[in-house]
Amino acid sequence: MKGVILAAGIGSRLRPLTLHEPKSCVTVAGEPVLGRQLRAFDDAGVSDVTVVAGYLADETRARCEAVSVDRPDLEVSVVESEVFANTDNMYSLSLAREAVAGEPFVLANGDVAFEPDLLADLVDADADSAVACDRATFSEEAMKVTVDDRGLVSHIDKAVPEEVAHGVSTDVYRFSASFSSMLFDEIARTIDREGDFGDWTEAAIDRLVRDRDHDLATADVTGREWVEIDDFADLTEADLRFAGLSALDEKEAVFFDLDGTLYLDDDLVAGARELVELLRDRGVAVYFLSNNSSGWKDEYASKLTKLGVPADPDSVLLSTDGVIQHLVETDPGEVFVLGTDAMREAVAAAGVSVGDDDPDTVVVGFDTELTYEKARRATLAIRDGATFLLAHPDDVCPTGEGFVPDCGAIGAMIGRATDRSPERVFGKPNAEMLDHVLDAEGYAPAEVAVVGDRLATDVALAESVGCESVCVLTGDATRVEVETSDIEPTLVAPSVADLTRFVAADTSAERGDADAPVPSVEGGETGD
Repeated sequence: MKGVILAAGIGSRLRPLTLHEPKSCVTVAGEPVLGRQLRAFDDAGVSDVTVVAGYLADETRARCEAVSVDRPDLEVSVVESEVFANTDNMYSLSLAREAVAGEPFVLANGDVAFEPDLLADLVDADADSAVACDRATFSEEAMKVTVDDRGLVSHIDKAVPEEVAHGVSTDVYRFSASFSSMLFDEIARTIDREGDFGDWTEAAIDRLVRDRDHDLATADVTGREWVEIDDFADLTEADLRFAGLSALDEKEAVFFDLDGTLYLDDDLVAGARELVELLRDRGVAVYFLSNNSSGWKDEYASKLTKLGVPADPDSVLLSTDGVIQHLVETDPGEVFVLGTDAMREAVAAAGVSVGDDDPDTVVVGFDTELTYEKARRATLAIRDGATFLLAHPDDVCPTGEGFVPDCGAIGAMIGRATDRSPERVFGKPNAEMLDHVLDAEGYAPAEVAVVGDRLATDVALAESVGCESVCVLTGDATRVEVETSDIEPTLVAPSVADLTRFVAADTSAERGDADAPVPSVEGGETGD
C-alpha cells in the first residue's frame, strides 16, 4: 500500500524550535515526528510513501533519507510545495496526485505523533476507507466525525457538537481507490476551478461524504496514544506520552538534583513533596544530589526537611564529597579553600590541613561569601605553583530571581587571572558522584534514575552511569536546548510534578484515561 505524509507547514507556534527545522522534524522523546511516522508506515506494510515538504524542505529530505538508511525496504519520495506559506493541507495533498490518485493510500498530517499500533489498527480495519477515530476524546478545536445508520461517515467538521459526534479524527486516514479518485477530483475542482488554495483536506472529504455515495467508515483507535503538535503545550504532552522512561516505582533508587529541580531558593517546586512521598511509599530509595558546594549535608537535609521533604544528611550527595575524598587519598599539603565557611569546615573535618598561608592546593567552590581578598590569595597561590581544583563545573545557579554566578564562573575568573585550567573538576557529570552509592547498595544502572534540570551535568551524569534520566524545565535547561543538544534525556518534563504519571498507581489514569490531559487535536497550520 502507498502512503502520503503532509509535512510542508511552517510551525510558527513552535518557534524558536522551528527556526531551523520544520515542525515535522521536531523531536518527541528523542525522535523526530516524521521519523516516527515513516517507521510506523513501514511497520504497517505501507512501504511506498510520498512526503510533501515545503518549509525548510532540505531538512525534511534529510530526515527521510536517514530513515531510508535504516529501512531499506521503505521507498520514500519527496515532493516540494513552493507556496507552503500561503496554502493549507489540501494544496499539499494535491501535489501527491501523480503518486496516489485513483489508488488506495494512507494519509497522515506530518505533525501528529502516534503510536505505531494506531496506524496498524487503521490499515487492518474492516473497511476499504476509514478515518482513524478516537471516541474517548472531545475538543472544540477538534475535527469531529458523525456517522450514519450504516456506520459510514456523514460529516467531518470542527463545529460538530459533542452530543452527536461519533468521535474525533486523529488526522490519519485510509482511502480506497474509488474514494481516492473522488477526493483528488474534488481537490482539483476546488483549486483549479474555484482558485481556493487555502482550504483543508477535511473540507473536501466533508463535501464528498455529504453529497456522494462513498465507502468512508471509521476505524476505532480509542486508547492508542496520539498528539497533534501545534504548540509547546502539545509538544510537552507528546514528550510525556511517548517517553521511554520506565516506571519510577520499579526503580531501586531515584537521585534528585536540588537547585532548579526540587526547589528554587527557599520555595519548593510544586509537586516535589508529593512525588518524593509517593516514591518512598513504594519502597524506592530517594537521594538528593547537588553540585552546590556552598553548604554541607546537614544544611541541605535541614532545608529539605523544613520545606516539607524529610531528609537526613546521609541521603545528600555533594560535589564536595568527591573533593574531600580526593584530598584524603592524595597528599595535598596545605589547602586553601575558596569557598564558604561551611565548605572549609567540611574539608577540615575530614582531617585535611586547611590554611591561608603558602598553600600547596587551592580548591575553588561555589562561594556565596566571596571576597576580593579570597580571590587574590587563590590567584597568587596558583600562580606560585599550587594545584588548582574545581569543586564542580556549573557556571550559573538557578534562583527564584534568575541565574547567578556559580562555581564554574568563579573558577573561570581564577583561571583567567592565573592563565591556568583546573587540574581536576569534581561533581556532576562525573560518574563517581553516584558510583560509590551504586557499589555500596548493589544497584545496577538500570535500577536507578537521575532527575535534574541541567543537560551538561545531571543528564550527562546519567549517561556516564548508564541509567535513565529526566530533564525538568524548572531550572537551567529549556526545551529548545534539549532539542539542539547531543545529550539526550530519557524524558523531558515541565517539572517533577509531572512524574507522578510514571508511578504505577497513577500510570493508567494519567497516561490516556479519564484524568489524562486531552490530546491536542487542533487544526494544523498553513501548508501542513
